[in-house]
Amino acid sequence: MSSPAQVLVHNWRLKLSALGLSVLLWALVQTEPANQETITTVPVRVQVTDSAWTTAAPPSPVEIQVGFAGPPREIIRLARERTTILVPVSSVGPPDTVITLRRGWVQLGERPGVSVESLSPPEVRVSFEPAETRLLPVATRIVGEVSDDLALAADIDVSPRLVRVRGPASRMETLDSVPLQPFDLSEVEQSGAFAVPVDTTVLDASSVVPQTATLDVRVEALVERVLEGIPVEAEVAAGEEEVVVEPSTIQVRLSGARSLVTSLDPERIRIRLSSEMLDGMQPGEERVFQIRVEGVPELVSAVPETERVRVRRAVDQDEIPGPPASP
Repeated sequence: MSSPAQVLVHNWRLKLSALGLSVLLWALVQTEPANQETITTVPVRVQVTDSAWTTAAPPSPVEIQVGFAGPPREIIRLARERTTILVPVSSVGPPDTVITLRRGWVQLGERPGVSVESLSPPEVRVSFEPAETRLLPVATRIVGEVSDDLALAADIDVSPRLVRVRGPASRMETLDSVPLQPFDLSEVEQSGAFAVPVDTTVLDASSVVPQTATLDVRVEALVERVLEGIPVEAEVAAGEEEVVVEPSTIQVRLSGARSLVTSLDPERIRIRLSSEMLDGMQPGEERVFQIRVEGVPELVSAVPETERVRVRRAVDQDEIPGPPASP
């Protein structure tokens, strides 16, 4: 086994060269010449800490031009990471205020050697309005369909159902819910909880907590089941003649999530013609009705083998003339 001293001196020339190269690169970075660059689209954000007020609209302008001095690579990183200028407001005076910007408000982060040289324009106009906070329901926006081999096994649940929204009082009066960004079911491959952000584009100057909601999506394998001989029930009003329905029974094909389809009791399935539908039919009259399958869970589809039935009102036996009398 090699001793520590042997390990240290092994390939010592190569190790010494690597150390020298590291020192050289460090020196080059430290002596990199300063440069001046301008970022023309630096967003302006206003942070109001006075709980009684909030901004009524975005500041004007919403972006300014900022001149920087420092190592070029650090300024490039700053532009890539979208620096902002954060305007703190601890107390509100006039509802419409012109605020002179300060260089120290530009968010530089950990950028050694970078300084702010100029701000253009040097001022922004900010409008304030009394703030209001409300609890509002979350509105989901579902798009797309699950893949052909899957089906929803339960209604999509959202959590939390309510979020706290703070914004201008005039804006709060117009809000009845807070929409989430659209959720595409076609991207779902298995059951799970999916985080969906709030669509803040419709909130203007309002803030919302929390900014995401969780959608609980349950999917299962899509299955089919055929129910034979489901009777067509015709409700006859009191005093009316009976009716004859053709066909009198119908095959129904169910499709949906495995647990919903396999657990469905066929006795729940009904094909019914209400007395209102048959109202006004005269003895011997025939009509064609479109049927509707009832008793099917919301997430299960039911397709009958035929969508229409023929109904004939029976003839009153008292009105049928008998055979002629014998001479």
